[in-house]
Amino acid sequence: MSDWSHGYDVSGLYTYSFFREMAPDWLDLCARVSGNMAPRRGEGGSFRYLELGTGQGAGLCAMAAANPQGEFLGIDFHPGHIAHAQELAAASGLTNIRFIEADFVALAAQWPADFGTFDYIGLHGIYSWVPADVRRTVVECIAHASRPGALVYNSYNTQPGWLTTVPFQHVASRLKLAAGQGSDAALGNAIALFDKLAAADGAIFKAMPPLKMRLDSVRTKDRSYLAQEYLHDNWHPLWHSEVARELAGAKLGYVGSATITEMLLPGVLGREMQDLVEAQPTPSLQQDVQDIVINQTFRRDLFCRGPRPIVGSDRAAIADTMVHLVTVPRSQGPLVVEATFGQLPIDREAVDAVVAALGEGAKPIGELAALPKVREKVGSRGVRTILLMIHNRIAAVGSAEPAAAAVSDRFNAAIARAGSRGQSYRFLAAAQLGSSVTVREIDLMMLDAWLESSRKADAAALAEGAASRLAALGRKIERDGKPLDSAEAGQYLSKLSAAFLDRLIPTWRRLGVLA
Repeated sequence: MSDWSHGYDVSGLYTYSFFREMAPDWLDLCARVSGNMAPRRGEGGSFRYLELGTGQGAGLCAMAAANPQGEFLGIDFHPGHIAHAQELAAASGLTNIRFIEADFVALAAQWPADFGTFDYIGLHGIYSWVPADVRRTVVECIAHASRPGALVYNSYNTQPGWLTTVPFQHVASRLKLAAGQGSDAALGNAIALFDKLAAADGAIFKAMPPLKMRLDSVRTKDRSYLAQEYLHDNWHPLWHSEVARELAGAKLGYVGSATITEMLLPGVLGREMQDLVEAQPTPSLQQDVQDIVINQTFRRDLFCRGPRPIVGSDRAAIADTMVHLVTVPRSQGPLVVEATFGQLPIDREAVDAVVAALGEGAKPIGELAALPKVREKVGSRGVRTILLMIHNRIAAVGSAEPAAAAVSDRFNAAIARAGSRGQSYRFLAAAQLGSSVTVREIDLMMLDAWLESSRKADAAALAEGAASRLAALGRKIERDGKPLDSAEAGQYLSKLSAAFLDRLIPTWRRLGVLA
């Protein structure tokens, strides 16, 4: 392990990821719904955003493209990550973002004056993967960087949900160290070893039945992700109370969850469980007990430097928050929202009424909650229904004063071009949302072909363009993970290209993906 890595696996590069829960408008909504004030933005909605441990920087670039009124800084100690991030920012013409290669230990000792302070700070994939002394320097960096009232997003692996994974993680990380194996080999050999242990009826599988399910899940995951998840020297899933105590050193107080379904806890648990949680003597212990109840594995915690209870003007901001239609539910039956703790039903007729209203254009939450059908079907739970629609990606929150889409359009052209050449991007910036939309590889290839044609290509030309791009990568056209023969592939691409022109392009224009 390299000396500069602090035990973090740096044998490979992290995946290209965008996490919607880190977007400023999402964080504002979660803070307000949890009963707390959101940061006050400057003139024209301006704000400053810092990501500590920015990885490859693709997600932060998308956020900058979707929020040209913001100023963004991404910091990571991995030079390969920063090189990619800087290249992507330059290729897409972003002028409101910069990336710095730096170590948290050095930054904690001397925070550069030109970095300044920030309204939002995001950390993903850091806090439970580094040793305690590095966590202390992360807290010091946050103390230097956070303005009074700043929101800090911190996502991390948590207990007790990872207890059954400890044996596998321990063996995989030791194989990498002891045998001098690469990440892929160590993971593959660890999986093979545990398969043999299971076949031999090893007692560990009786004591920890979920271990087998975890192994089955591991087989399906991207190896780059798995290396970053499992192969660090300092893999320490943390209890919420531990994290809250440490972040208090930066004057941060816990606000709530940035996972919408978990903002509803403990109220959606059974009465007995709810009483057990609420009976605990401190808010931190209530969170720990709640995590025991639902066997929590991953938290998206939202902290604030100087949390303040929400007041009238900010409370009204919940009702004024704009909501946009992203997808129309295909099934006609009952709708459920999948949560970490089970399923939450959502009234279909209320959802259909909201979808119909949003089909005419973005609407504020308050107006949607007051729709006659929504009031008839869910009564006072209209806001909750809309929040669950946002969680289920039917709708998305967006700024009341959307940014022009020109910057997103330019960024997305660069993403489509790179995606068509094999880069595994799976998102596009959306200016109306201040966030992103999820896409498939084939969508990026068709977008690249459409842009190459000066936005004039018909369905046949798009199908041909996508096929040629796949062929250049040596790949076959697949449906549901299965390769298609030439006749089936042609029919499938024709269908996809027609849908691309008829549905995706209008949707992307409406959401500010395209200008």
